[in-house]
Amino acid sequence: MAHKQNVSFTPDAFDNPPEGPVGVHRGNRAWYAVLLPYVVVVVIAVILGVFAWAIMSGEINNIRLPWSTNQSTTAKSSNIKSGKIDEHKSKSDDADDDSDEDRDPVKDDKSNKTDKNSNSSKDSKDNNASDSKASEQPINKTVPVRVVNATKIQGHAAQEAAKLKQAGYASVEAANPSGNVPADSVVWYKGDENRSAAEDIAKTLGISNVEPANQIATTIVVVLCK
Repeated sequence: MAHKQNVSFTPDAFDNPPEGPVGVHRGNRAWYAVLLPYVVVVVIAVILGVFAWAIMSGEINNIRLPWSTNQSTTAKSSNIKSGKIDEHKSKSDDADDDSDEDRDPVKDDKSNKTDKNSNSSKDSKDNNASDSKASEQPINKTVPVRVVNATKIQGHAAQEAAKLKQAGYASVEAANPSGNVPADSVVWYKGDENRSAAEDIAKTLGISNVEPANQIATTIVVVLCK
């Protein structure tokens, strides 16, 4: 078994270290450095407690932060602007109402009368146009004509039918009434194109009533009642 042999070295500076404190690495700390962590913990605890109380009591809504102040200022300015716009609109509406109230009733009445006169003039022009159009239509004397005797005069329908034949109407027949008859003599016609012939027949027989009647069987029907 090998044995260690003592080896001797030449002495140096490390074999005789200087005297001084041994194991001291840090110096003494200041009192505020020792208390600072505790102060920070206490301040944070107080802030959290106040925040929790504000949330539970609702007081957090009353806290005014800088950005909330800007938002409220903007909202107030927008409300003021909208209020001014509404006020201006209200004044404009009031001015319109005042102008309507200040309007001269005499002028309005004249305007209404003018409108009525223009409308009546237009209606009369339309009626005159339709009458002139009917008068301009050629008289078709080939249309079938039926003369109904609703009087107590014997042969009166045949006499009136003869007058129409003399006037140039080719298809005329006399007949007795088969249903209800009107109170006055009348000439009925079917279709606007036969209006001129009906008016000519009424003029020939001295009848003033000429009416359209699309339900009649013959193109023109003359009812003699008197």
